[in-house]
Amino acid sequence: MNLLRITLFSLLGLTVAAALAAPGLIGPKVEEIWKQQLARLQGGNSVGYKRGWFGAETSTELTGEDGETELLTAIQHGPVLFTARGPRIGLVYSETQLSVERMAPQLRAQLENIYGRLEQSPLVLESLVKTDNRVVNHLRLAPFSHGGANGELSFDGGRVVIETDYSGALLTGSVELGSLRQTESGQETLYTEPVSGEFRFVPGEGGEAALKLPLLRAESESGPLELRDIRLQLTLEQLAGGLLKLVSDLQLPQVQSATPITSLQQQVTLPQIHVADLVHYLRALLPTAARDWPQKMQRPLQLQQQLAVQSRNGPVLVDADIDWRGLPANGRRDKAVNQWLTPLTGTMTFSAAEQALLQSPLVGQAMMLRQYGLLLESNGELQMHLQVDKGQLQVNGQLLPPDLFMMALMGDF
Repeated sequence: MNLLRITLFSLLGLTVAAALAAPGLIGPKVEEIWKQQLARLQGGNSVGYKRGWFGAETSTELTGEDGETELLTAIQHGPVLFTARGPRIGLVYSETQLSVERMAPQLRAQLENIYGRLEQSPLVLESLVKTDNRVVNHLRLAPFSHGGANGELSFDGGRVVIETDYSGALLTGSVELGSLRQTESGQETLYTEPVSGEFRFVPGEGGEAALKLPLLRAESESGPLELRDIRLQLTLEQLAGGLLKLVSDLQLPQVQSATPITSLQQQVTLPQIHVADLVHYLRALLPTAARDWPQKMQRPLQLQQQLAVQSRNGPVLVDADIDWRGLPANGRRDKAVNQWLTPLTGTMTFSAAEQALLQSPLVGQAMMLRQYGLLLESNGELQMHLQVDKGQLQVNGQLLPPDLFMMALMGDF
């Protein structure tokens, strides 16, 4: 019995000793790997790494076009880790936050426009390295609620989970975003149920993502709008020379509104685009008070789109294939149509059931375009084919001055 007791106490003592010694042994390796990973981060610079026995603290400066932003990271060394989700067994756990004191001005303005005056970081990244070298990252988005000129807006918060091995050979994850609500004078003007999604990415090859929004309810200029079972599928393929191919498929199978529209499907393909150009155009889509479109449209863009709208009065179909070479940086800045057509090559085909147009808000333009022979009638359908090549515009196979076409399109005859 004494031998058993001594053995048990010896094993317990060894376990405790190992648990206490392990963090000190893991720490130097963590610092080495941390600095290796930081070296791969473009614009990242470590400004301090303070290592202790059970953990470390470090700060990282990120330099971008908008200025410098500091990230603060608290690191725990395993094997026993105390995470925001409770105790875990693993090698390393860290929490990274934005420094409220040192943040790029534009980033701060964007966040404070959403969250109000920042007292703490609204974004927190948790990283857990498991004993099998799997890495799990949780990006937490803080909830918010504030009032402004457009009424009260609230968001229930969300999180993005990314799981990979330590080499980053395969990334899988999920997205959960809470409800968004907006009210004006006590009346609801916008409501969304929580968004969910999954994604998968293989570096060097590509990936895919799927998002689902069960319900969006809003008040529009034409009356109440309700969309159900919204789905978005994204497919990304990495091509040679640093190019990407991106395909998005948006489906709105159930539309209820004051218009005759019952469903919508849109597929957009970017056959090849550089990462920098993709980021540029995604930024251009962010909400802003004003946009300098001649400056935004200086980069090239190839785009193919298929749009299918179903209505109670018949379908509307739009196919477009666009090759945009970009506006010159030192070009003129006026509203002339030729300025936009010169760097453009492409085609667009429009077809719609006659009743779908004649019983829509576009009936005035449709009647005028048909009167001038720009919208052709065939078997109960109204059709138009546009082709642009280096400033020359053809409508249904006939050359037409661009200014004249725009006058007809806008009803300015």
